[in-house]
Amino acid sequence: MKKVFNPSDPFKRLIKQRFERWLTARLPANNSFTLNQKNIFIFPSKFGLQFLILGFILFLLGTNYQNNLILFVVFFLISFMVTCLLLSYQNIADLTLTANPITAQFAGQDSVFCLRITKKFDRGQKIDFYFQQPSSALKSVIKDQQVFVYGLSKTRGWFKPGRVTLRSTFPFGLFTVWTHLDFGLSVLLYPEPLNNGMPLVSASAEQTNKGLTNFSPGFEQFSMLKSYQPGESLKSVAWKQLAQGRGWFSKHFEQAQGGNVLLDLALYKNLDLEKKLSLLCFQIIELDRNDCRYALKLGNKTIAAGHGLEHKDMCLKALALYL
Repeated sequence: MKKVFNPSDPFKRLIKQRFERWLTARLPANNSFTLNQKNIFIFPSKFGLQFLILGFILFLLGTNYQNNLILFVVFFLISFMVTCLLLSYQNIADLTLTANPITAQFAGQDSVFCLRITKKFDRGQKIDFYFQQPSSALKSVIKDQQVFVYGLSKTRGWFKPGRVTLRSTFPFGLFTVWTHLDFGLSVLLYPEPLNNGMPLVSASAEQTNKGLTNFSPGFEQFSMLKSYQPGESLKSVAWKQLAQGRGWFSKHFEQAQGGNVLLDLALYKNLDLEKKLSLLCFQIIELDRNDCRYALKLGNKTIAAGHGLEHKDMCLKALALYL
């Protein structure tokens, strides 16, 4: 479908760029913010503008007909609105927001960013948190003086969701209090794991000592029979035992002793790069879950065989940042 050119689009982009530059100069990135008159903005809401128009119409009627009762109502409404203005500011003022450290996550899933809230008295009611450029359909969650804001990216590598917007119309919706805060949030996204049954490759001890240069196909040895669980692959079903009327069993295998598993990007043929990395990501997670030793080769870079959480994180990070 051909996109229709809108003459106002360049003007909107110019305003947006100017506004972003102004925000960057006024509210530079920081790990922690205390809300005050320097970083809080207040404007009448749509309902507040209608309230003002109503007050103005009543004022015209009161002065035209010299009706003191109508003028009294007008002055009461205006004083009420000024009170709401002060309460709206006090509700969000003096809140301190601090960004918590963020652990690496996976692309294609909703990434969670945590902010710690420190407040005085009974403030911070009915505040909405979301990213200035929303990317996730999940709404923020406030729990135990912490707020969890969600962002979504389908691209591996470093994900920067941008500024966090705080918005409130407390107490009566006459004013909108808001701010855009840049906590410098960023998170490393590993490739999205892609379930696969690709064959593994292992090396003998002699080949391992030579630097993982020549590898032979890996193999598995039969370990035991276990009761079949719904959802397991039909390839693992012990059909011979089933035919003998012994019931449903699944065959389990284990890797032969003495060989380290090699995960080599070059072994995945006829696939695009992102799919290859997703397949490797799934294999790393499964090997770590089974406490297997494995090495990773990405082009000219090789990560020596190992196991454990630190080794897993090192391999996943290499996948996330691979170019």
